[in-house]
Amino acid sequence: MDPLKKPTEGAEPPSVTNRELDDHGLAAVTLTANWSDGRASHEDHLHVDRFSVFREADSLPEEIACAIAGMHEGDRVSTSHPARYGIEAWSESHMQTATPRHFDSHHRRGLVVEPRLGRFYPQGFFHSIPGIFEDAVIPARIIDLTPDRMAVDFNHSMARFPIQVQFRVDEILPGYDRRGGRCLDPLLELIQYPGLSAPLADGNLTDFADHANARGRMDETDDASFYNRPRLVQHLDRQALKLVNGLYRRLLRGDSVVLDLMASFDSHLEGMELVKLHLLGMNREELAANGVATTATVQDLNMQPTLPYSSNSLDAIVCTASIEYLTAPEQVLVDVKRTLRPGGLFITAFSNRWFPTKAIRIWSDLHEFERVGMVTQWLQQAGFDKLATYSAKGWPRPSDDPHAANTPFSDPVYAVWGRKPR
Repeated sequence: MDPLKKPTEGAEPPSVTNRELDDHGLAAVTLTANWSDGRASHEDHLHVDRFSVFREADSLPEEIACAIAGMHEGDRVSTSHPARYGIEAWSESHMQTATPRHFDSHHRRGLVVEPRLGRFYPQGFFHSIPGIFEDAVIPARIIDLTPDRMAVDFNHSMARFPIQVQFRVDEILPGYDRRGGRCLDPLLELIQYPGLSAPLADGNLTDFADHANARGRMDETDDASFYNRPRLVQHLDRQALKLVNGLYRRLLRGDSVVLDLMASFDSHLEGMELVKLHLLGMNREELAANGVATTATVQDLNMQPTLPYSSNSLDAIVCTASIEYLTAPEQVLVDVKRTLRPGGLFITAFSNRWFPTKAIRIWSDLHEFERVGMVTQWLQQAGFDKLATYSAKGWPRPSDDPHAANTPFSDPVYAVWGRKPR
């Protein structure tokens, strides 16, 4: 493909109805990265609502860029080529050893941040290490920490992992793009941060909870009072919920007994014929409004983390936009595993919206992909296997959404799941 080749002089653009993309075409596309860190497999999606072949194809791996012209709606092309997609290969030279004194706890004005093992911080927190700039925002990770020693990894968070990239044409748009100007780098955006969900290379656990307020909340008043008023509204936009429903339908079998944990009036299981759907939530009126449920139980898991279901009785448990409110998530997840049949599935989905006063403090402290890593670690500690994660962002926000004026993008969707060992 020659990205500088112009259409034949005087030629009319081909009809959109033939749905074939050319060298100057426009399309809505989705890029997917699949990779594994040894603990979990990962599937990350980025939607680009207006991709210009002329300007942006060359930012993609050659195997993909050369195949775009001639693609039709629904076509996919992928590569597992070992090229690093613009990420520099992992290098020992990007490791630095210092002391905890080289961590600037006051780097963010008004905040005191203490270094934690396995956590990522903008590189500016380490600016007292020679060669590191104070305004650098690229993440770096503390991989060893003692009172006298601190080892920091300044490699890209994805540098250690082979990545398979897929390009899918969702819709071919009318018109041509023959202009220069600002180019997107969708692949760079796709793989910039997912590595923040990976575990430490030596198998040690990341310190997500080793300080007094990590599981504390801004509002420690009785949860029953907070949830006493029914909230019969969706907490994610319609496009995000469509992605959540699609993921649940993909992972859940129709002939299943399912529990919706921390449930409300909508379990996001449209299109599924389940054997039974149990609900466990905090508001009786919300649960009563869920028209597809078999049973409903009101229970505060922060007060009583044991589920009222028999061992090995459930095929799957879903938890949507709620796991950040658990003050003892590992304890709850151990009991979740007890109630599942061998091979049973637990899946939790969340976004970047929550009730900040009732979420545990550590949730707000983390990058979005670090939250994915923390939840994955919770499942690992609870004894789940076949761990996997999912992310999806970049889809346009529905125009009639109340927040459409604030952001053009739909709420991002993140999910983590695992299975009870057989």
